[in-house]
Amino acid sequence: MNFAKRNKSIVDFLFILALFGAFAITALFVVLFGARIYRTTVSNMNTNYEKRTAMAYITEKIRSHDYTGGADVSDIDISSETDDHSVLKLYQEIGGKTYITYLFLADGYLREFTADESYDFNYKNGTDILAIRDFSVRKENEGLYRFDITDTNGENTIFFVTLYSGVDGDGDDD
Repeated sequence: MNFAKRNKSIVDFLFILALFGAFAITALFVVLFGARIYRTTVSNMNTNYEKRTAMAYITEKIRSHDYTGGADVSDIDISSETDDHSVLKLYQEIGGKTYITYLFLADGYLREFTADESYDFNYKNGTDILAIRDFSVRKENEGLYRFDITDTNGENTIFFVTLYSGVDGDGDDD
């Protein structure tokens, strides 16, 4: 037998070409499926980030004002084109002066603004904290606040924050 001198035919070439084509198509499908999985993972991570960041930020802000008279909710007219929006007001006394920190929605962002209590609130002021679609806060009872946030993907998150100071077991002020 002469293994060194084998006649090559077109069938051998087509078999190798078909094998290479199958490998290329399989590799392409693996890359496409991987890209889709990656895109979904990134989207879920962004949604999780927005939810967790908003919840953690608001919770820490309200907990840092966990004393009698430290937090309140009011509706403020943000602009003439929109309805009233709920605003979380956090009070703090420094050097005999009372300062108010406002947490509110304006221009697609959760914003924070701190000023002396005599300052007239203006929604155009403030620092952008996080891009969100909607934000509302409601005082359920003394010491319990309900937050409703819609992120940029349209997913709604509802959570509650409880303040402990100034509230006894019946929900009445001490």
